[in-house]
Amino acid sequence: MTCPSAATAFASPCRSAPDELHRQRKLLTGDDNLCTLLDAMPEFVMVLNGNRQILLGNRALTEFAASQGCDGFIGLRPGELLSCETAQAAVNGCGTGDECRHCGAVETILAALDGSQAAHECRIMRKVSDGVEALDLKVWGTPLSWKGGQFAIVVAADISHEKRRQVLERLFFHDLLNTAGAISTMTELLVSGYISFDESKHDLWETAQALVSEIRGQRELLAAESNELKPRFSLLDSRTLLESVARVHRNSDAGKLRQIVVDDDTASAWFLSDESLLTRVIGNLVKNALEASDHGETVTVGCRTDGATVAFWCHNPAVIPPDVRSQLFRRSFSTRGPGRGIGTYSVRLLTERYLQGRVSFASTPGEGTTFTVTYPVNPVADDAASNG
Repeated sequence: MTCPSAATAFASPCRSAPDELHRQRKLLTGDDNLCTLLDAMPEFVMVLNGNRQILLGNRALTEFAASQGCDGFIGLRPGELLSCETAQAAVNGCGTGDECRHCGAVETILAALDGSQAAHECRIMRKVSDGVEALDLKVWGTPLSWKGGQFAIVVAADISHEKRRQVLERLFFHDLLNTAGAISTMTELLVSGYISFDESKHDLWETAQALVSEIRGQRELLAAESNELKPRFSLLDSRTLLESVARVHRNSDAGKLRQIVVDDDTASAWFLSDESLLTRVIGNLVKNALEASDHGETVTVGCRTDGATVAFWCHNPAVIPPDVRSQLFRRSFSTRGPGRGIGTYSVRLLTERYLQGRVSFASTPGEGTTFTVTYPVNPVADDAASNG
């Protein structure tokens, strides 16, 4: 067994030596009945040793590994086989990263190796060829004593479609009601005479457009997740786009109780992007900032450019707790109850997979939280041409 000297944030970094893996695997493969039983199960099934390494996988797991270009997975840990970005970033692999402390799969595996049955849900962001992909799993773990060896049987079921449907349905109606509510409020003020038509017509038109955009946005997000989305790049002005998003959200329920300010130093820069997708990205950042802020607080948005890139940022006074930061971009994770949790996930999905950009954030006491999305002024020519 080898134990790297580098520290781990959660589970043991130790791994079994190749000869030990071979010995343990022979204990399992020596009985055809066990292999036949595992192959009969349609979900991913694997047998792990005490160092959380895969010794045996069923047919479903083997076929999945082959589809990912992985010819051999013996000795890997589950997150490494699944291309989990946290496992890839951790020095000692799956289970040792800071974010692994919140991973339901690691918790389940550790419990099974400790002699207890367990089951947890697990949210994974996978690194794939064209960006990131969300994977929601239900993971079961059962202790296994076999020919003098102690192992864990782990079963993983993909529940991504179920989670996606639940989240998108609830989010769709939540956002639809918010935007429709803003239109209703403005029309009530108009009818009662508190505001004039000339005062409100532009805001009313923009909010109605936002309602249509929300409906289209849900369709776009579904297409984005299934790789069917085709961005349409056009020439945009950064300040005009930002001010338009700010006006729409000032009329939302959350916006009426807080201030939305466009920073005075916001750049007015021309760049190529998909207006609908980018409006959705920035809108989600503003919406999340409003919901994280207390009544009367200010959300500030701005834009800067260095000539080659254009960066939009959104700041609010709240600080994100450390245990939340590690899960921000997972599709089903939310601090606001069931059915939420798609906002920051869609920001990253649309930005990195379709808009050729990147997402970052900083959150510190006394300074608050700032999310930044950065895009090229001129996207890759082939992509822009093919999508335009």
